[in-house]
Amino acid sequence: MPLALGASSLLLLGSASIHTLSLQGRLRVAAHQQRAVGADQLRSAAQAFVAASQGPQACLLPLPSVAWEAARSACPEADPHLLKSGVVDGEPWRLIRWQPAASRGTLLLALDDGRQARVLVRFAGDFKVTALGEPQLLGRSVQEGV
Repeated sequence: MPLALGASSLLLLGSASIHTLSLQGRLRVAAHQQRAVGADQLRSAAQAFVAASQGPQACLLPLPSVAWEAARSACPEADPHLLKSGVVDGEPWRLIRWQPAASRGTLLLALDDGRQARVLVRFAGDFKVTALGEPQLLGRSVQEGV
């Protein structure tokens, strides 16, 4: 009888360990998929920013986003609001900051659920975008009213 109890206990403990490892594996896969979906949504938001920055809004790209409202006289045709937010596949996004440099710029974007990413944008001398870097996920911002 004691041998049977010992064997049962050992089997039960082994079964619990295997179950725990399986659960941890599934949680890791789910977290990875969630990060991949978030990165894809933020990549789409960066592409939407680039699309919106064509035409009259291209005049704003040499300036940091904090200076766009003051640049109305220099860029009378441009509408900064078209670059500050949008919706891609039903997911709202907003611009946190645009910071241009010599032949590149840094785009900081957030999704409605607070996920944020930094995206490097490369452009030619006429501020025509030539390449978008992969989003660097920064986590989630604190949501107001939550």
